[in-house]
Amino acid sequence: MKLIIDENIVIFLDKIYLQTIDLTNQNQIQKKLIKLINKLQNKYTLDLNGYYSVFIYKDENYGLIIDMQKEELEYLDYFNNQIEMSTQIIEDTFLYKIEDIFRLNKNLLKKFIMYKNKEKIYLKAKDTLTHIELGIILENGEIIYGKNARKIETQSQIISR
Repeated sequence: MKLIIDENIVIFLDKIYLQTIDLTNQNQIQKKLIKLINKLQNKYTLDLNGYYSVFIYKDENYGLIIDMQKEELEYLDYFNNQIEMSTQIIEDTFLYKIEDIFRLNKNLLKKFIMYKNKEKIYLKAKDTLTHIELGIILENGEIIYGKNARKIETQSQIISR
């Protein structure tokens, strides 16, 4: 699990979490999210309260990225740690922006479609990745998901299938 807090709260969960969450059951999703948020609040000093739009991006090869966007609603007051949320599941394919493609093993690269966009290289998994392979990719790059990934994919040149 990885947590990034900037304008939004973004939580990266690997594919093990796909086995523990039924993404067709909204009640279970919200219960699991509340449990995860409580766990994060105990570990980090997070002040979460209010209404959140939660976008859950799902990639079979990676796992889940949970993007929580706080909505500023003036007419509602929330108490400490009181959270309301709407959730949306988005089937997605993540891209991996790679800084130095030559640091990666050729056999590993065979598991990806390679894109080139503005002198940058992006990889899209075409096969299931092991935890070690995914770790190597994440160590050498950055995950791109959602609208940004779709935009890059449509505007890029495929250089390797």
